[in-house]
Amino acid sequence: MLKNLLNITVLSLAIFHVQLSAVEVTKLDQADIIVDSRANSARSAALKQALASVFLKNSGSPSVVMHPTVKAQIDNPEALLIQYGYSQADSDLLLTASFDHQRVISTLRQADLPVWGAQRPLTLLWVTIADANDTVILSDSSESALRSDLIAESNNKGIPVLLPLMDLDDLMAVSPTDVKGMFLSPVNIASARYQTDYFAIADISETTSAVTFTLSLFDKTQTGSTLQPLIKQQGEAVDTAAASKRIMALLADYYISQYAIASSGNNLETHVSFTGVTQMTQLVEIEKYLQQLSAVKEISISQFQNETVTYQLSLFSSVEDLQRLLSIDNRLSKIDTMGNVNSYLEPKSNDKSTLTYQWQGQ
Repeated sequence: MLKNLLNITVLSLAIFHVQLSAVEVTKLDQADIIVDSRANSARSAALKQALASVFLKNSGSPSVVMHPTVKAQIDNPEALLIQYGYSQADSDLLLTASFDHQRVISTLRQADLPVWGAQRPLTLLWVTIADANDTVILSDSSESALRSDLIAESNNKGIPVLLPLMDLDDLMAVSPTDVKGMFLSPVNIASARYQTDYFAIADISETTSAVTFTLSLFDKTQTGSTLQPLIKQQGEAVDTAAASKRIMALLADYYISQYAIASSGNNLETHVSFTGVTQMTQLVEIEKYLQQLSAVKEISISQFQNETVTYQLSLFSSVEDLQRLLSIDNRLSKIDTMGNVNSYLEPKSNDKSTLTYQWQGQ
């Protein structure tokens, strides 16, 4: 069944590399802008818009583009531009621009703004909409304009989402009434087959005067009576496209608060150990992973023995922020060192900040 999951929405977006449950968002240095022509004036305006989009994807907060330091770069996009080109998408002419990723990040750091790394949580979206005289759950194979709107907003904001397959398994487990009525138990059970970090329940309904929506977000790691909504919102929009933008904006606001990391200005350090490291390729993979985490400033190996590598990390913010980022990657499994039956044989360390994980990457 998981093979089928590899064909659904996340891969169709072409900017996400699936590592269920965490997702590595790619092309954070690139943006596509619709232009009227190839004229210099149109290109100049599009490059500014593209760089603003890149800053937004790497920070998450819309207000980032108003910061004087960032705005100065946006007003002179050629200084960060690596390359650009044109392509045709249906009837639209697209300008695709790529910028210097490291300079984008350093600009955000210089401005003391949050940075959102490439590793981002994956969200399963259960959405009910009206279809003719019936209410249906929006599926990954739907040809609804709403699906296209959600994918576009997912791309623009760099928020990975899945829509359910709505195959026989889903149809037997959950109904539109369950989603629209926010009946949590059947939706939670149906979500188990999808290896995501979060699931959200939403309803979009059209009236004669407006479109109304509701949204609740849940952490899949919570169970039973502890499963409470992380966010619960309702509102109105002028149309379904605006409702989809509002829903994605609400999800973005929450994830930014949890995973976008601003520098604290303090020189914080910690140690992280990874067990199960038997090949040099794993070491390279771990270092590449650590270097892209938005909480990590610098890394260095402090010890490597008995299939365990320990890194000393210099952090932009707190150890808690680092742990939150580490928790969304399924290649890691946190080890409770106090539970190791052989721990009394191991040398005692005065460093109580060491985090230990089992590395399950390839």
